[in-house]
Amino acid sequence: MATKTIYSAQYKQLIQRLRVLREEKGITQTALSKELGWPQQRLSAIEAGARRLDVMEFLHLTSRLGLAPVDAIGMAVQAYEPATKDLAARRKK
Repeated sequence: MATKTIYSAQYKQLIQRLRVLREEKGITQTALSKELGWPQQRLSAIEAGARRLDVMEFLHLTSRLGLAPVDAIGMAVQAYEPATKDLAARRKK
C-alpha cells in the first residue's frame, strides 16, 4: 500500500516553506485564517501536517501570501524535485 503524500518528505517540506513564508511576512495564523475565511484550527492542522491541503486551498493560501499561481506551483515543484532525483538515483544502484 502506498504511503499517503501527507506523510512524504516533499509534502512536509512544502508546508514548512509555507509556514516560513507566512512568518517572514509577519502574518499570524489567526490573521491569515480570517483572510481566507477558514477556522484558525484548519490552518494550524495544515501547518502541523495533520490535515492535507488540496490544490485549490493551496492556491488560495499562497495568493494571500503574495505568490502568483505560477510561483506557488514552482514552490511545490521545488519541494518535489529533490526527492524525485533521490529516488531515481536509488533505483540506478
